[in-house]
Amino acid sequence: MKKILIVGEDNACRSQMAEGWMRYYTKNYAEVTSAGVVASQLDLNAAHAMSQAIIDISKQTSKTLESVVNETYDFVLFVFTPTNLTAFSFNGAPQIVVKPFLRPISGASKKETDANYARIQEEIENYCFDFVHQYIRKMY
Repeated sequence: MKKILIVGEDNACRSQMAEGWMRYYTKNYAEVTSAGVVASQLDLNAAHAMSQAIIDISKQTSKTLESVVNETYDFVLFVFTPTNLTAFSFNGAPQIVVKPFLRPISGASKKETDANYARIQEEIENYCFDFVHQYIRKMY
């Protein structure tokens, strides 16, 4: 079984969304976890955007890289652009992927905020779908 680590800046939004989508698309073909450079609280707007797509991430908790760094992963996916990628070290020789997504922003209204989070959620879903079918479960 493949192991995927998704790394975010604070493991509150984009990395949590990606973890939700990766779990959904990999089913029982991969073990997926996410962590952040620092830990934070789950972004409730992110959880809401995911729930609109029928994915519940509300029970996921924010973790730091320190809490998962002793594991060995096949893939490490950064959902932001690290300033110094060589500052990160992982056991084994995982394939490192840097795929930054814009940080969703709160708009002037709830409608604007929801639209911003929904757009990022959809971008992450599309990427995770493609990633899984390229590296984990080939479609054909």
